Amino acid sequence: MAGVDVVAQHGWGFGTWCWDRWRDVLPAGFVLHCPDRGYFGPAVAVAVRPRIVLTHSLGLHLLSPRLCAAAELIVVISGFRRFHSPCVRQARRSRRTIEQMLARLESEPAALLADFYARCGAPPDRCWPGAIDAGSLRRDLQLLQESALELTAIPLAAQVLILHGSRDRVVPVERAEELGELLPHSALAIVAKAGHALPLTHARACWERVERAWCGMRPV
Repeated sequence: MAGVDVVAQHGWGFGTWCWDRWRDVLPAGFVLHCPDRGYFGPAVAVAVRPRIVLTHSLGLHLLSPRLCAAAELIVVISGFRRFHSPCVRQARRSRRTIEQMLARLESEPAALLADFYARCGAPPDRCWPGAIDAGSLRRDLQLLQESALELTAIPLAAQVLILHGSRDRVVPVERAEELGELLPHSALAIVAKAGHALPLTHARACWERVERAWCGMRPV
């Protein structure tokens, strides 16, 4: 039987290494492909037609529409349609946070990333694997400030599984709920006591939900 191609797109500040633990939990027959935005080394594109797409945080906005178009199951982990709240006061605060991050990126990128990983709840032993490309990080951080997902990028025939940590300090659960309300073929699952770095901290728990959803779509 042919393998099931799975494309996993990391979010801002991370790289393909955030999916390393998934390679240990994916069963035989599922083939993981990981594009890279080039924050810590060369950018990497993938050319497969995936049946399953995994995205983390801003990764939903970074993924090539070509990859989304082929997917039967799209898994949105810690994601959102817009990063900022529709509440003007909250949006003003989060916009100011991004502006401060952009300023720190110019002067102290390593310290910025270390603080960001801590806020994400990433394991303390995880760190960027190479030199920091501040230009690539700046480009996508500026995108985060203004990006609003085009819902037409999600194929109508695709099922959408939204996974979100109950203790996410970067993207509030409300952003996941808003996205789910806009996508008719979606289901939202909250991962208890989890933060923003779900791909690193809860790979097995997330994959179990993904596999359950995938098997539920397959005819008996």
